[in-house]
Amino acid sequence: MKNIPELPCAIVEDLLPAYMEGLTSAETNAAVEAHLASCPACAAKRAAMGAEEGPSPEEAEETAREVDYLKKVRRRSRRRVAAAILCTVLVLLLGFAAKIFVIGEPLGPAGAAVSAQREDDVLRVQVSSAASGIAFWGWTVEDRDGVVSITARSVLASPLFRDGTGTVEVSLEGVTEIWLGEAGEGRMIWQDDTMILADAWALYQAQTPYVGNNSAVGRVLAAVDTWYGPPIVDYTISLQTSAEPYGLTIHFDDITAHVDREGIVRAIDQRMYALAPALLALIGNLERVQWTCALSDGTYHTQAITLAEVDEALPGWIEARNLAHDLTSPDGEPDWTAPESIKDYAASPAAVQRLIDLTEYGFYVHTVEGGTNVFTPWP
Repeated sequence: MKNIPELPCAIVEDLLPAYMEGLTSAETNAAVEAHLASCPACAAKRAAMGAEEGPSPEEAEETAREVDYLKKVRRRSRRRVAAAILCTVLVLLLGFAAKIFVIGEPLGPAGAAVSAQREDDVLRVQVSSAASGIAFWGWTVEDRDGVVSITARSVLASPLFRDGTGTVEVSLEGVTEIWLGEAGEGRMIWQDDTMILADAWALYQAQTPYVGNNSAVGRVLAAVDTWYGPPIVDYTISLQTSAEPYGLTIHFDDITAHVDREGIVRAIDQRMYALAPALLALIGNLERVQWTCALSDGTYHTQAITLAEVDEALPGWIEARNLAHDLTSPDGEPDWTAPESIKDYAASPAAVQRLIDLTEYGFYVHTVEGGTNVFTPWP
């Protein structure tokens, strides 16, 4: 049997906290207990430190039951948290699905192609999605004091809503404007007995009152290129705003490397003679349109059209247009009447649409007589 070492009181006092926590070895426990048995002072200190006896079997059983209960509560809490997270995810997914497949967004004119047919006093408007996989539903036609708004919801196609087209009928009695989308926010598609095509609306939106605004003039030219098609060669522009007449010059890129240079020059001239009136109309204070391109001999081919020349020729163009299409009203007056200036064709979307029609039909022949542009209507 091992001899139990005798410990002094100071060491026992240092060991008591660890001893009471059960952190000392068996040999140390034996030495401490031997000392406590023979030292009333250290035994009193041990008692004062609150050494407790082990729990009774009943207390241990009760504690075990409490621990089991807490474990069950913890497991249930975890399941509830997991269920709550899952429900939240499902709600978000259902909300997202409802948003893209049911609620959608208001029909945007930019994503729709529009056509229309008039039968007596009813305009039948057909709308189709410009992109695949888009469906429309919830068509409404609302008339507010002669201004009609055609609206719908745009969603991703699904078994709920499959059709990416829609047809609505609008009574034209008392109607002055028809909009695809909310009036003032969407796109005007009809005004003053005129169907407004997308190009006309874009040109009307792009017009600018000042030729001195370089970026605004650039937007006008971009809209014109979208409508009429881009030119055969690229170009840059310069603005003449220091004195009247205010002008725009279009500098076409060097064409000397092209084989058919004469053909390119003719194509540029034909394009500009057709488009100059539209540019004069859409740029408020523009009075002169000039264009130029380099020739193979080192010189420049330059042509120009003035506002005065176009305005002088305008009545003849309108007359030729009316004769060519036999468009006369019941009392014999022409269906179209010439405005005072080509600039009047920028006053409204319907007027811009007439400007487009006049430009695309080309009811004149251009010649130069004595250095002056002459626009002769077709016979």
